[in-house]
Amino acid sequence: MKKMKEQGVIPSETKAQKYALKAQEKADKPQTVGGEEFSASMSDALKQKNEKSFFFGILAVVAVIVLLLIGALADILTLAFEVNRIFGYAMSAITAILLILFVLRPVCKVLGARFFITDITSEGLNVTKRKNRRALKEVSTALVKYNNDPKNVRFRYLSDENTEAIEAALKSGNSEELRAALKKAYATDVGSCANSMIFKSAGKVFLRTSVSQNDKIDAVSVLLTNLSLIKQIVGIYGYRPSYARLFKIYVSVLRNALIAYGMENVNWFNVFGKFFSGVAKKVPFVDTLVDSAVQGTVNAFLTILVGYKTKRYLCSDYKKQEKIETTEERGDEEVRIASALAKEIRKKNKDKADALAE
Repeated sequence: MKKMKEQGVIPSETKAQKYALKAQEKADKPQTVGGEEFSASMSDALKQKNEKSFFFGILAVVAVIVLLLIGALADILTLAFEVNRIFGYAMSAITAILLILFVLRPVCKVLGARFFITDITSEGLNVTKRKNRRALKEVSTALVKYNNDPKNVRFRYLSDENTEAIEAALKSGNSEELRAALKKAYATDVGSCANSMIFKSAGKVFLRTSVSQNDKIDAVSVLLTNLSLIKQIVGIYGYRPSYARLFKIYVSVLRNALIAYGMENVNWFNVFGKFFSGVAKKVPFVDTLVDSAVQGTVNAFLTILVGYKTKRYLCSDYKKQEKIETTEERGDEEVRIASALAKEIRKKNKDKADALAE
């Protein structure tokens, strides 16, 4: 073999081989943006596991939420059947309809929303860019359409300036301008609207859980309000977070409901008894007031956390798709040509070697 190389039968290194090697090295090299390697996942959400597994995880969490709600309403349904069998079936049907409207419908709306692909590797970079650009246009078009619709005048949340900027970018077809206009809208109008929704939902939870003084009603109230809040935030942004992050959000909702359910069993007046030892003698029912205030405050705070977690994930996904867009395109065509040349050279050298061997 060494002798054949010396005779020039098998060139040790041709121009085509150099080209093939260089192109292959370029393809294998991790794509980087700001020091981040795209050979690794763009998203570190729950250790980069498969998105499909998180989708089924979300379904499992929703199933637990439904069972929890059914358990909370079991006493009412049992009482309804004791009154009358027909009345019991009617109440069961009403319960099923309410679960569909206030639990399954909000979750389905969120899962069916548009999304940006952020958990990718360099292998699927070009396809991801095309899909994200399409999603960007669809999100922008939906926002403009909603805010320009006369039926939604009372519920508009985009200013005329931001709406016009997004419209102009859509007409020009410039992705960079569209991305910048949308980013400005998210940082101002959309962000403010989301904050308003979060605090309104927290206020509702505070009032309901403070007044109810029933662990099951508290859990139901927290669950339904949190699920509605997530749907509203996703609705005004126009896209949803990844399945991995949605899984985290819905787990937080379930945790909040369980905390609300368990808080009723704690006597908060005794916990803070030292601070109210003098007041208790002067103010009647101070123990009930303290318990109500603490329960309402904790549940409202947990609702705020869910809202801001959803908002933070949405903003993070938007930034990541921007980073993906600025990544250099991979030379797929170049690699294909180089691989074909290298294969042809190997075949020719093998044919020559076989001819000499004969």
